[in-house]
Amino acid sequence: MPDLFLQTVEAVYASGLDSSRLPDALQATNTLLGGAAACFEIIDKQRQKHDLFFCVGVPAISRDTYLAKFAAINPRIPFASRMPAGAVAWDYQILDEARMAKDAFYAEFLPHLGLRYFLAAILEQSAETIAAVSVQRTAKKGHVDKREIALMLRLAPHYQRAHDVAARLRKSGDRGGVLESALEWLADGVALLRADGNIVHANDTLHALAQRADAFRIVGRSIEFATPEARRRFEAALGAVEKVGDPSDDAPPTDFPVPRSGGMPAYIVSVRPLLRGRARETHTQADVMLLIRDPLWRNAATSQMLQRLFSLTKAEAHLAHALCTGLTTSIYALERNVSLNTVYSHLKHIREKTGCRSVPELIRMFGELNVPLRPG
Repeated sequence: MPDLFLQTVEAVYASGLDSSRLPDALQATNTLLGGAAACFEIIDKQRQKHDLFFCVGVPAISRDTYLAKFAAINPRIPFASRMPAGAVAWDYQILDEARMAKDAFYAEFLPHLGLRYFLAAILEQSAETIAAVSVQRTAKKGHVDKREIALMLRLAPHYQRAHDVAARLRKSGDRGGVLESALEWLADGVALLRADGNIVHANDTLHALAQRADAFRIVGRSIEFATPEARRRFEAALGAVEKVGDPSDDAPPTDFPVPRSGGMPAYIVSVRPLLRGRARETHTQADVMLLIRDPLWRNAATSQMLQRLFSLTKAEAHLAHALCTGLTTSIYALERNVSLNTVYSHLKHIREKTGCRSVPELIRMFGELNVPLRPG
């Protein structure tokens, strides 16, 4: 199950950058949650019409029938419209079996598709828009259980972030700059480079890191590392990415640490080729992607994200992240100069808000959430 969950998460994020991959994400979600169909929909509340509707597992003609007639009487939509983003909905919150038997949507539309129940996550909730992803189930499969609800709760934040990125890309309307727009959401510093190392595009995070000048800086259109060793390894990495597919075992590594001043944690630098295909076509001038990771910067971004996803306080998010890096509660209390009672109180609130019953479960869940996107 962990492998299937992670595969689903990867498909979800891929769909955020490329809407043509959304059916793959829905099919993966369907498999993970044991559904017969899965849908993604964005509804304009003012017009009471769908702006976007994807569905896998049902015929196209049934999708058209739903949008033309039955969406307007779907009792799930008004209920979902009152729920906060990140919440999960299912049938028994809305209707019991007796009321389902009398409802036109449940009694007329769903039986023709062999469907009965649903499980959904609310991705966006505003005065103008509601967005949701849902899994549809057969009567034989039955109503969702606690395990499936918990899985959807874990999956919802990933869908929310992917949906947020996709929405921003749609609003930009600049197809030539899709890759660059996507890079602005990364917590890592990223640059698109030509084969000679000259910068084609650098995201805001990279510019912010470079302004510190504690290990590298941007000079003109070039990345300039402070130490000769870092410069040597960068040049070697650029040379190595030109040999992608070369079976030689003595190719230099394209990942390396770059020490920084003041005893701060080293930057981690990665150099990767932009492979030919759709990703390469978005920026024909670029041959290489450079990533520079600052562990401290990533920690701050992760803490902010945890606060937003689970309504954690700043102190709770800081503790959650510290536990995920291997710190014990007693060491954390010493380092932060707080009592163990305070730490345990924070931990209790974290468990209540996330639904995790133990620290290992908390670590596992947050590990799954460790996607390098910066908060908006």
